[in-house]
Amino acid sequence: MLRKSLLITALFASSFSLFAQYPAHKLPAYKTTTEIQLATERRTTDKHVFGKGGFIMPAKVRYPGEYEESQAVAISWSPDYDNNGNIIGVDTYSVFGYVSAQLAKYISDELPVWIRVPFAGDTLKVKAFMNDLGWPLTNNYVFLITTGDDWWIRDYGPNGVYLGDKDSALAFIDLKYYDGRDNDDIYPKVLANYMGIQNFESRLYGEGGNLMSDGFGSVFFSDMFMDANQQQRGWNQTQILDSITNLLGATRNVKLQGLQCDGGTSHIDLYTKLIDEQTLLVMQYPSIITAADKRIIEDNYQYMTTLKSTYNRPYRIYRFPMPTGDTGTYNRKNCAQIDGDARTYINGITLNKTFIYPTYSDDFDGNKTQSAEAQAIYEKYLPGYKVIPIDARAVSPGGGSIHCITMQIPANNNVLFWHPSVDGFQPIQANYAIQARITNISGIATAECKWKLRGTSTWNSVTLTSDTTGLFTGNITPGTVTSTDFIDYYLTATTNNGKTAVKPITAPDGFYTIRFTENPTAVEDLEVRAKNYLFGAYPNPASSRLTIPYQLTQTANTVISIMDITGKEIKRIERSNAQSGLTNEEIDVTQMHTGIYFYTLYANGNRIDSRKFIVR
Repeated sequence: MLRKSLLITALFASSFSLFAQYPAHKLPAYKTTTEIQLATERRTTDKHVFGKGGFIMPAKVRYPGEYEESQAVAISWSPDYDNNGNIIGVDTYSVFGYVSAQLAKYISDELPVWIRVPFAGDTLKVKAFMNDLGWPLTNNYVFLITTGDDWWIRDYGPNGVYLGDKDSALAFIDLKYYDGRDNDDIYPKVLANYMGIQNFESRLYGEGGNLMSDGFGSVFFSDMFMDANQQQRGWNQTQILDSITNLLGATRNVKLQGLQCDGGTSHIDLYTKLIDEQTLLVMQYPSIITAADKRIIEDNYQYMTTLKSTYNRPYRIYRFPMPTGDTGTYNRKNCAQIDGDARTYINGITLNKTFIYPTYSDDFDGNKTQSAEAQAIYEKYLPGYKVIPIDARAVSPGGGSIHCITMQIPANNNVLFWHPSVDGFQPIQANYAIQARITNISGIATAECKWKLRGTSTWNSVTLTSDTTGLFTGNITPGTVTSTDFIDYYLTATTNNGKTAVKPITAPDGFYTIRFTENPTAVEDLEVRAKNYLFGAYPNPASSRLTIPYQLTQTANTVISIMDITGKEIKRIERSNAQSGLTNEEIDVTQMHTGIYFYTLYANGNRIDSRKFIVR
């Protein structure tokens, strides 16, 4: 242990300056100036939409949620460079190598870790380094020897999808990665060849850090996804959305506004995350922050409160604080300051029953108090998970973090549960109906609901029976309960080919909880709700038509007042009994003079907010 402690101390002492800036030869998560120029030089006018002039995807595609079962997690070990920026092997001497080592250790504790290294001799270097740290690689690992450009594997892929009914086959979707990082761009093909599965190489530009799926057809991404393909492919919005739909089996495309101060990627995984098919995490900036991203995140958050999950009910949304600087204060406030080190607790990875996330302190320095608070919050959000922090202060100046340098590989023989959970506050009643659709390539032999009263030790079993449509149903019948009781439950299923799976994936340590009081005492007190909200108008600037979106929590009489820069009202739009939910008010601006205008939303006479737009 002393040797390990001395080694870690030496790593951080020799690399401490790396916390302030990213090394010159180490490629960041965002495009470099050279790569932006190269993309311009390589720009094509290839207007082929998906399925024309290229491959055709199978009819049924499902892009799984990250929280579903994985068979492995792929990483690219942080490379070492010579003075000219050429990769000469693996980094086993700096804090970057130590981050890779921690990932290899914690991933292999849960499931196999697949490690890309550039040369055969690097396998011995990695093993020796892990031995010195006291974490010998003895099983649950594979080395893949192939040339690469850097370690941002989330972005260059592969993106795993299921094909056919009941997830009958696994394949990769290979999006077009940054121009200039051609060795990284071909890695999905290398991995597909290793696994013996199909790899669909798409013309669509995009990075994995800008894609998020609920596993049931909703695919989230930022408008940066749209911009890249409009600029590099010359595609219009319909062509881009059609490509996403066909590649990933999307039934709903959720486009969010890209951040401006996140290091340059506009990737959504820096501020939001689905932790299951009905629960979102969204970062929250404190009031002291002046960067534009604070407002953009709030806009995106409020927009997501208008959406419904696959269970036709609003998403549960929990907020997560923005990390401070090392001294415990928000010393990075404006866009330029945050852009240099866009810290986030959100950028973690779910791998079966383990969750690994970025933190910003260690045994020596950093905001240890906030790190402990973040750990406690995650343990509330993720019951049953082993929650593991990794100090990411060296990584975040590169524009990404832990999620960005890991990529889960979906499981074979997958079992998919669709289950509208019966949890949170429920009225006391005789029975609680449980329903689920459970699918597997071989079919489901048996399914059960396990439940018990909190404080008891024995799980009761309820057999779930299937009807002709494949819906499994049963009832929890608790007998006499009081307002202070809790019922914990989970689902379990055995397939015809002998596999047993549970929902939630961490059961029985993790479970759903029914409570009978409306005064929450656990994670529910962190959940936030939709509110009346005025969104940013678009397009902004506008020249012909302008859309002003707003959200109401209930029916109201609304007024949108538009004023010029002198404060004179030039247009007033009144609506009686405007419906709750999201409304888009369209305005003709062709008769308005060029300049800056302000618009204000009132609901039942109460001012909600004011924002501005430009007419050109």
